[in-house]
Amino acid sequence: MVKRWVPGFALLALAASQPAAAQSPSYALSPQDVLIGANLVQAMTNNGAPINGAGITFAVIDTGVAAPWVGFTNSIVGLPASNCVISPRCNQSLALTDDNGHGTFVTSEIVGSVPAVGFVGVAPGGSVISIKALNAAGAGTAANVAQGIINAADEGARILNLSLGPLSQSTPLISAINYAASKGALIVFAGGNTGTAFNANAKISGLTDQAIQSLIFMGSTNSAQQLSSFSTTPGAGGFVSTSGTFYSFQSRWMVADGENIWGASNYHDQQNGYDYITQASGTSMTVPQASGSAGLLLQRWPFLTGPQVAAILLGSAQHLGDGSVNASYGEGFLNVYDAFITPVGALDVSVNGVLVPAASGAITSSNALGNMSAVAGALGRLVAFDAYHRDFPTAGGALITSKAASGISSAGAQVMGQSGANSLNFTDLGNGGWVAFSFAGTPTAPVWVGQQGHANPGLMQDPSRRAQNDWSIGLAQSGSFIGVGQGSNAGLTFDEARWGGKTAFFNSDASVAGTLLGLASGTSFAAAGLDVSPTSRFSFAVVTASDDSLANLTGATAAARGFALGYSFTATRWLQISLTSSYLGERDMLLGSPSGGYLALGPSANTASLGFGFNLDLGDGFQFGGDSNFASTDPTHNSASLITGTSRLTSAAFGVALRKDDLLAARDTLGLSIKMPFRVYAGSAGLSLPVGNDALGNAVVEQMNASLVPTGHETDFALDYARPLGNGMSAGVSLTYRRDADNVAGATDGAFLVRFRAGF
Repeated sequence: MVKRWVPGFALLALAASQPAAAQSPSYALSPQDVLIGANLVQAMTNNGAPINGAGITFAVIDTGVAAPWVGFTNSIVGLPASNCVISPRCNQSLALTDDNGHGTFVTSEIVGSVPAVGFVGVAPGGSVISIKALNAAGAGTAANVAQGIINAADEGARILNLSLGPLSQSTPLISAINYAASKGALIVFAGGNTGTAFNANAKISGLTDQAIQSLIFMGSTNSAQQLSSFSTTPGAGGFVSTSGTFYSFQSRWMVADGENIWGASNYHDQQNGYDYITQASGTSMTVPQASGSAGLLLQRWPFLTGPQVAAILLGSAQHLGDGSVNASYGEGFLNVYDAFITPVGALDVSVNGVLVPAASGAITSSNALGNMSAVAGALGRLVAFDAYHRDFPTAGGALITSKAASGISSAGAQVMGQSGANSLNFTDLGNGGWVAFSFAGTPTAPVWVGQQGHANPGLMQDPSRRAQNDWSIGLAQSGSFIGVGQGSNAGLTFDEARWGGKTAFFNSDASVAGTLLGLASGTSFAAAGLDVSPTSRFSFAVVTASDDSLANLTGATAAARGFALGYSFTATRWLQISLTSSYLGERDMLLGSPSGGYLALGPSANTASLGFGFNLDLGDGFQFGGDSNFASTDPTHNSASLITGTSRLTSAAFGVALRKDDLLAARDTLGLSIKMPFRVYAGSAGLSLPVGNDALGNAVVEQMNASLVPTGHETDFALDYARPLGNGMSAGVSLTYRRDADNVAGATDGAFLVRFRAGF
C-alpha cells in the first residue's frame, strides 16, 4: 500500500461544520486546491450550476470509508457486495466504516466539504463508491485490488482512485485495468513512496493502448513544487502495449502537493462523533487531487472519454525541473484550471454541422451599420470547439471591427484634409469654372489576424499590403464637368457634376446624393455632368471597388460596382431641384461592410436609392440647400455562414447647408452644414449560433435575430470659413463635430484646424 502517515500530528476535532453551499470556502485547510487551480474552477458555472463534480461517480478502492464523517453529507455510496468477501483479511462490514483511516482520508480530498473551517475537496459535489480492498493494516493482494477495479467499472464509476501500489507486471491487475478502460473508466494510481524510479526502470507489458491512455500516475512535491524526498519518480521505463507501442512512464505521470495534507479521520468518540481531521503525506494524497480534477472536467464535458480526460490533464500540467517532460516530474505539476481554459489543438466553429477554423470569420462594419452592436452581442455567446469538441467562449463580438478613416477620428480626418471636402484644393478659373484636386493617404487600413500578445489579438494592420492612394481631380468649365479619382471622394465628385455650379453644397460634406458611391473601400470612380438646356442638367457617375482587407482572414475579396444618375433643373429663378438615382451591386459586402468566412453577411447585395435635393439662392451671396437619399437593399444569403439570413434593409441620409459668399471680404466664403450620414433604419440578421455542447458532445445551436439598426443616429455639424490671399492661395478655419459618431450611441468626436491652401 502506498501510504505515509505523518507522526506527531494529533487528531483535531472540527470547530464547526455546515453544508458546502452555506458559505464560500476559504481553502484554509485545503491549500492544495489552490495550488492546482481547483478553487478557480469551482468558482465557475456551467448553465448556472456550480462546477463541483456533481453527477460524477468516483470509486475509491482502498481501506473503506467512514461514511458518517461530517464532511461527506451523503456523498458515499456503498456497494451491496465488496470484493473483500473473497479475502478473510478484509471485513466486508467495514466497507462503509474503515478500520484503517487511509480510505477515509483520500475520499475526503475528493468529495469532503466543511467550508466553515476551510476544508474543501476538489470535487465536493461528486459521489464516491467505497470498495474495501485493503485490510486494517492497509494491505491487500493484487487479486483483491483487481477485483475491486472490476467491481467499480461494473458499477459505472467514471474515475477510479487507487491511492495504492505499486503497479507491476501483475496479471490480475493488468487484466482488470484493461477491463475497466474498455468500460470507459479513467484510472489514477499512486506512483509510490520508494524514492526511486518507478518499476526500477523496467517495462510493463500486457495493457491495451486504450488502457495505457486511460492511466495517470501521481508523484509528490511539497507546496513549493519541489520533489518530495519519498516520492517515486517516473524514471526511464515505460509500457509496451498489446499493439507493440511504447509509452514512457514520464508521459503518464504528474505531481501535486503531497506533504502535510489535511484530511478526514475515521476516528470517532461520543463527544465529537466523526468530526476529526488529521494530516498525512505521501503520493496517496496526490491521487485524489487528480481524480477530483478529472471529475470537474467530466461534469463540464460529460462526453469526454477516459483517454481524453487523461490527455487534457497531462497536457496542461506545468513542466518542472528542466522545463520539459522528464524522469523526475513526468509531465509536471497538476493544473486543472489550465486544463479548463486551454483548448487542445486549434479551435473550430460549427457551421451547419461542419467545423471551420475559428479565425476564418470576420466583419468590418461600415458607418451605415454602426458597430453592429446587436449582432456583436449575439456573437458574444458564440463558442468554438477544440480537438475534443470541448466548447470555449470566443469573444465573438470582437470579430466585428469598425471601419475607420485613419488613425484619428473621422471628423479629424475630414478637417485635416485626408478625406471629404476639406481634402480638396480649388483653383478658380473664372467664368464659373474651376479645378479641384485632392491627395491623401490610405483612407482605410487593411487588416489581418493579430499576433498572439498583440494589444488587439483580433485584427491589426497588415504591413505586407501596399497603401492605396486617395486622390481626385475635377474640372468644370462652361457648364460641363468631368472628374476622376480613387478613394473617399466619389460622392463629392458626383455632387460637383450634378449641380454644375457653386451651390450651398459647394466644397461641403453636406450632400448625400452620392452616398452609395462612397460606401466601399478601394473605390475608383469617374463622374461627368453637362447642361442639356439653359435650365436643365444631366449627370452620371460610375464606381468600381475592391476590398481585400479580410482576405487574410476569410479568403473573401469584397468588390462592388455601381452608378448614379442625376437630373437637375431650374424651377424658378431662385430655386434649383435635383433628382438622383443610384445603384450599388456588392459581393461579399453589405452597404460597404466586407465580411467573409462563417460570418459572411451574404455573397451579394443589391442596393437602389432615390434622392431629392434643392438649392435656394436667397440673394446677397446667401444660398441654402437640402439633400436626401433613400435606399433599399436586398441581400442574398450564404448557407456556409452563421448569419443565416438578412432581411431587406431600408436606409437614408439627410443634409442641409448654408453658404455665404463675400461675407467679410471679396470672394471669402462661410459654410455651415448639418448632416445625418447614411444609416440603416430598418433591417435585421438571423443567426444560427453554436452556444455549447449537449451531454453527448453535439453542438447546441440557438436561433436568434439581431437588429442591424445602429444604436446611434450620427449628426455632423460643420463650420468652414476661407478667404483668398491672392495668387491661388487661401487661408481659413474648419470646425467639425460629430454626435453619435459612426452611428454609435454616445460616441462623439470633433476637430478644429487653421488651414492654408495653395492652388495653381
